[in-house]
Parts: sequence; C-alpha cells; structure tokens
Amino acid sequence: MTGSIYVLAAVSVTFLLLVAGFIEFAHGEVVVLAMYCTWLVLSLAGENLFLGLAASLAAATLLTILLEPLTRRLRHARAATECLIMTVAFGMILTEVMSHSFYHGMPVRFPEVMRGGGLDLAMGVIHISAANIYVVAGCIAVLLLFRWFLYRTRQGRAMRAVAINLDTARMLGLPVARATLLSFTITGLLAGVTAILLAMALGFTSPPLGGVLSFKVLAVMLFAGMGNFLGAVVCGLLLGIIESLITGYFVGAWTDAIAMGIVMFTIMIRPDGLFGSKV
Repeated sequence: MTGSIYVLAAVSVTFLLLVAGFIEFAHGEVVVLAMYCTWLVLSLAGENLFLGLAASLAAATLLTILLEPLTRRLRHARAATECLIMTVAFGMILTEVMSHSFYHGMPVRFPEVMRGGGLDLAMGVIHISAANIYVVAGCIAVLLLFRWFLYRTRQGRAMRAVAINLDTARMLGLPVARATLLSFTITGLLAGVTAILLAMALGFTSPPLGGVLSFKVLAVMLFAGMGNFLGAVVCGLLLGIIESLITGYFVGAWTDAIAMGIVMFTIMIRPDGLFGSKV
C-alpha cells in the first residue's frame, strides 16, 4: 500500500518533468493540502463522501495549474534549477498556510467513511484492511487509465511528442502550450487521487507530511532514474516494501535511515538510477 502511494506520486512528478521540463518539488505539499480540503468538506457537509472526493481533486488540480504561470518564464528560459527552487518555495508557503489555517496546524483524523469500512482479514501476522485493498486497486486502475490516455488518445500522443523533443514538436505545429497546460491539469488530478488514497491509507494528515512525501518522491525518482516511468513504478513499490519490512523487523525508528541508505548506495553505484535516466 505504501509503495502504491509512492508510485502514483512519482509517476505524476515524472510526467510533469518530461513534458514541462522541471521537477515539481511541491507535489507532496499539494497532496497534503488537498487532504486538508477533503477533511474540511467532510466536516462541514456531514461526511458526504462525494463532496469530499470532489474537493480533493479540485484543490489539487487548481494548485498545480497555478504553478504553470508561476514557472512559465523560467521554463521558457530552460532554467530547471530555478524552477525547482520556485516549487520548493511554493511548497513551503503551502505548509505555512496549512499550519495556520487548518485546526491550528495540529494533525486531523478522517472519519471512518474515508477508511473503507471495518474489513480486516488476518492471515497470521498479516492483516489486510479494506483501505489496503482500495489503495492498491485504486493505484492500479489510475495507472492503467493514465497509460491508456498517453498511448491511445490524440492529446496523449501530443504530450509524448513534446516530451521526446520540444523543438521538433513546435516545428510540426503541435499545440505545445496547450499540451503543457494539460500536463499540469493531469498532474493535479493525479495529486488529488493520491490525496484520497493517502487519506484512506493513513486515516490522518498533518502539515509536515507534505515535505516528507516530496522527499520520498524525489528519492524514488533518483533511485529509478530521472524521467523513467517503468523505473518509478518498480522502485516506488520496492521502496514501500523495504520500508514496511524495516518497520516490521527492526526495533526503533530506523525506517528512513535504512531505506534512504539503500537509495544512497544505489545512486553511488549507478548515478543514473537502476533503470537509467531519460532526461
């Protein structure tokens, strides 16, 4: 389940990297703010699940689209580092907004309606809840839909052309600006879905969670190879499984230290990642 969250977030950021040409380091903060919006709407609307899910998708999409005009000039100048710093600053601003605007910055717990019911299948030491099943199934469904869009639709093929060679796409008369804006929209929708699945998986959220998720996404991308979709899927799942095994078999809070140590060792041996960089 943890790996599924990492996969969906890493695929979203990888997609925007390939089409728009920069790393959106505020993705985790956008996801967490969408989770807060979901919690707020559920609290005000009598736990209306439909309105809560709609709030998550709308908030994440609008916030991600907001990055398009903010980074446009830097993207045209191909200033990738400056774009990265811009998104880091944007993420810090979102964290401060969450800390001062929602429940005094304290963690909030989602109602049981977001947890998928009380199903709990036990097989020895393994416990599978409804949330586990919904998160993994939701990730698979979204990835399959995303792949269909990229390879079977006209807009998807246009965005793949922009990702492969921006100058050639312009020469061929492809709507580069429209494809770029659409890539921000899709990334925002994926962030909204990630927020929904993460709320189901954890059952709570807090402002610092956004920075942690952004860091984990960047780690997955470096682990896999920048711009590599297949690598992001495999390494996202692998990192989630590694963290879960460490949590289960090591005493103390060693999860991040050991998991990130494995990522560091991999990057030292293979600087382009396990699957090779595509950018």
